[in-house]
Amino acid sequence: MQAITRSLVVATLALGTALPARGQAEPGAVTMPPPGTAMVFVNTGAILPIAPGADQAQAKFQTELQVYENELAELSTELDSLLAVYRRQESLMDPSAREAKRQEILQKQQAAQARQLQLEQQSEVRRTELLQPILENVRSVIEDLRAEQSYSIVFDIAESGVIAADPALDITGAVLERLGVSRPAASAPPNP
Repeated sequence: MQAITRSLVVATLALGTALPARGQAEPGAVTMPPPGTAMVFVNTGAILPIAPGADQAQAKFQTELQVYENELAELSTELDSLLAVYRRQESLMDPSAREAKRQEILQKQQAAQARQLQLEQQSEVRRTELLQPILENVRSVIEDLRAEQSYSIVFDIAESGVIAADPALDITGAVLERLGVSRPAASAPPNP
C-alpha cells in the first residue's frame, strides 16, 4: 500500500512548465513546433496530475485507499493481540497446545498477507478505473493536436525513456491549454 501511495505522491509532484523556443514567444505564451513537424513530444507526467478531473479522482482514490488501509490495520492489530496472548501463555502450554497455537498464528499471518496482496491489486485496478476517463480525454486532445498540426508521431517522454529532446518540440503546454489548465509558475520543466 505504501508503494501505491508513494507513486501517487510522485505523480502529483511531477509538475513542470513548457519551455518556449528561444526568442520566439512572449513570456507565458504557449509555443508549438511548426505544422508538419515529423516528431514531437508531450509530458503526460506533467499533465495528468493537473488535468480536469484529476483532483476528484485522487480524492476518491484516497478515500477508498483509506478503507483498505483500515482493514489492514485491523488485521495487524488482531495478529499483534494473538501473538501477545500466545507469548504470555506459552510457558503454561503443553507442547502440543503450543504447536497448535503457533500454527493458528501462522495461518492468520498468511491470510493477512494474502489479503494485503488482494487489496493492493484491487486498489491498483481501482486507480486505473478512476484515471481512465482522464487519460482518454488527454489522449483525445493529443490526437486532435497531432491531426491538426500534421505531426507524424507524438512521443510521451514520461513513458518512452527519451533521454534528450529539443524543448521546441514539446507540445505539453498546448495540451494543457486545450484542457483549460495551466502549470504552476514555480515548477521547473522535467528533463526528458
